[in-house]
Amino acid sequence: MSTRLKILNGTRSPDAPRLCDTCHYGVIRRGAAESDEQIYCSVTKADVLTRVIECNRYADRSTPSLWDLQQIAWVLHTDSKRQKIGFIRAKEWERRNEDEELLPSYLH
Repeated sequence: MSTRLKILNGTRSPDAPRLCDTCHYGVIRRGAAESDEQIYCSVTKADVLTRVIECNRYADRSTPSLWDLQQIAWVLHTDSKRQKIGFIRAKEWERRNEDEELLPSYLH
């Protein structure tokens, strides 16, 4: 008689890439020797001693942050006096509308 074990959502692959290498919060320090490596997580404020392949605070370093996206954003602007519609830079919109917020508060 054999026992079968079913694992919910499958098992994690040992070949999966280590998330700390590409995470915004991960700091990797390597020495001359292959085994001389330290990984620090600025979210947990601790050294990481395991090979992390799943993390709920992972932030991919290669994707731009919300602040970066705001810097290059264009805003659709309507001018009812001149009957014009067009795009202006987010900085220009903020200058013209100092008392308003460009993004809803829940996105800050």
